[in-house]
Amino acid sequence: MVNLKPVKKENLSVRVYNEIREALINGQYEPGERLIIGELAQALGVSITPVREAIFRLISEQGLEMQAATAVYVPYVNSAKLSEIQQIRFHLEGMGAAEAARQITPKQLENLVALQAQFISCTASDPKRASLLNRKIHFAILEASRMPILRNTVESFWVITGPILKVFHVKTSVLDYSQGQHRHEAVLDALKKRDAEAARHALQDDIAWGGKIMIDWLIEKEKEQDAAAQTPSTRK
Repeated sequence: MVNLKPVKKENLSVRVYNEIREALINGQYEPGERLIIGELAQALGVSITPVREAIFRLISEQGLEMQAATAVYVPYVNSAKLSEIQQIRFHLEGMGAAEAARQITPKQLENLVALQAQFISCTASDPKRASLLNRKIHFAILEASRMPILRNTVESFWVITGPILKVFHVKTSVLDYSQGQHRHEAVLDALKKRDAEAARHALQDDIAWGGKIMIDWLIEKEKEQDAAAQTPSTRK
């Protein structure tokens, strides 16, 4: 069970929604994981009603799905859907990185450098934390762009892809970036130089690289599932 923070009584449904949404973005849930409304209510210290309201809101945003009257799951993202989301992120986050190069403050840049150092230190040892730090890096760049509408738009896609991103970091946990070769480094260099176009292209390279690995992996899984479905059962 994911550790969720108890919420105060005012604006309960909004607070519950934000807490569960943040957990999805951060990859604290896995694709296919079932969410039990009663367990969520107990963890958050609230009644079932605000949890149910938050769940239905997240279902409408495709962050969750209902497979039966009371069965709520974190959806699987197939290769086609992930490819579409990655293409949108490619353009929007590239725009955000370019603007961040123009707007970023020394304190924001210092924070990004610190986040990247933490990210590099745990990619091979703690993929769940690496997933969280990766999200923080991308969102810190968007925050530095001072484009709140863009940030909120991009965030909605991370609600859907957060769980698969977590799986991605587990899958690539054998990769060693301790020598500072991760693609985030090129983004940071561009931000330090306030080179908008270099920041745009570096961020887009990062998204394209990670997206290809994830999409290729999903395609292989889908092929395996199709082959298994077409193989006659040997059971008598």
